[in-house]
Formats: sequence, C-alpha cells, structure tokens
Amino acid sequence: MDEKRVLKIDLDELCLAMENSSYECDYYLDLETGEIVFISDYMDDADLEELKDRIDENPARYEPIPKAESHEGYEDMVDFIATVEDEHLIELLEVAINGKGAFRRFKDILARYPEERERWYRFKDERMKERALSWLEDMGISLLKE
Repeated sequence: MDEKRVLKIDLDELCLAMENSSYECDYYLDLETGEIVFISDYMDDADLEELKDRIDENPARYEPIPKAESHEGYEDMVDFIATVEDEHLIELLEVAINGKGAFRRFKDILARYPEERERWYRFKDERMKERALSWLEDMGISLLKE
C-alpha cells in the first residue's frame, strides 16, 4: 500500500474552491506545497499565462479541484430537512425544494428562521468538509495536523 502524502492545506479554502461552481475560474491543488491555486478569466493576462504555464509544465504537481455537483447540494437540503423539528418549516422547505429555483427558495424560507438558517450553514459547511476530506483521501493525501 502506498504511503499517504501529508500536506498542510487550508481546509476552509479548499471547501470554498470546491463550492465555487463558476465556469470563469478554476482551482488546483499544488501537491507539493498544499497551496490552492486560483485561475480566472478575469486575471491580468500576464499573471494568467504565468499560472497556466506553470501548471502545463508540471501537470503531475497540480490536481484540478472538483466543483461541487448540484445534486450534492440538493441532497444536503433533503438531509437537512430531515433534521428540522418544526412541522410547519418542514412543509415549507419540502415545497421550496421542488422544481427549478429550489436553492433560492430554500434560502429564502430559511431567511425567516435565523436560528435554522445558521444551523443550515453549519450543516452545509460540515458536509463540504466531509467531501473535501474524502477527495483528499481518494488521492492518498492527509492533512498535516498542527
């Protein structure tokens, strides 16, 4: 069995990179330093070319960070609703997640329930950390414990 590579990676930054589903930017994990490398179409041309060249010249060093899938976010909403105790809120959220615009409606409903909204963000963040750690595990990487 291969030995795990241990890297110092900012887990919060990795989660933000995975959550950003914009097609105008990409993120890479530097497998030597643990740095999250950000590339955007809106960067200065010289900076953008320098980063792209660096990645192209050493593709084994830079792993593209996967973007979160919308079905995962939807599953998170369904799983969160299962933890809600207020029957009325459960009904509102179940209606909100049906059809196009589910994410927006879900957040709009929670905006009227500040405590549940905060609980949702903690729940969602925890799920994102689990996905990030699972991705790292699949690549044979573990986080350096400080």
